[in-house]
Amino acid sequence: MANVVYENFIIESKLNDILNTKMNTRNFMTIDDSLTEGEGMIKKINRYTYSGTVETVAEGAGNTVRGSISFEAFPYEVAVAQQTADYTDEQVMQDSKVVDYILEGGATAMVNDMNSKYFAELAKATLVQEYATANVTYDAVVDAIAKMNLEDESGLFLIINPAMKAGLRKDAEFKAAELGSIIYNGQIGSIAGVPVVVSKLVPADVSYLATKDAVTLYVKKDAETETDRDIETRTNTVVMRKVNLCALTNDTKVVKISKSA
Repeated sequence: MANVVYENFIIESKLNDILNTKMNTRNFMTIDDSLTEGEGMIKKINRYTYSGTVETVAEGAGNTVRGSISFEAFPYEVAVAQQTADYTDEQVMQDSKVVDYILEGGATAMVNDMNSKYFAELAKATLVQEYATANVTYDAVVDAIAKMNLEDESGLFLIINPAMKAGLRKDAEFKAAELGSIIYNGQIGSIAGVPVVVSKLVPADVSYLATKDAVTLYVKKDAETETDRDIETRTNTVVMRKVNLCALTNDTKVVKISKSA
């Protein structure tokens, strides 16, 4: 006699990947928690420029040119980034993964928000290096490094988009360079001694040469999660929030490398 078996169901649970870049942008900017110590929700970023001339002066004579400081003020408002999700007891009883995936998806969305703000600040770069070839080249990166006029280049990194990766790997100078060790998420090697990192948030035909000093994350309140529950409707609420601002604080520490028109 043939066996009669129960037609069981296998449920495959998987949260779709919504991460907009695997690059951990917090590793590529300066973290400043000074906002936690004082009141107020406005941060004014002053970018200063000094101008002056050193003169050789005769006995009893003074300078004919005075040094001076000029600055441009950029006010930023500290913002509350928050998202909320609800689930019921019945939904958990039907699928126990609901809570885990709400927390995981919510945390990812908060990271995406930070990543987008970081690249929005990089896009404000005032130093620009253009290239005329189909893909960013070793020479273009070297010229961009020269624009920054640095003695110590150890803190530099280059961020490119995925479309540039294949072309860069075919560059003779890049292939000849020592790849070194993996330091950052997404690093594919180095060019002119500068680590190369890939991010999907970099626009087409654009790359950014920068140091951590270019962008600062001012933290008023770091990420936190609160929960609440309506006992009558059996509805559970999860609230995730962070209070901070992301600002371009030193535009001399980032060069936008872009394809010429």
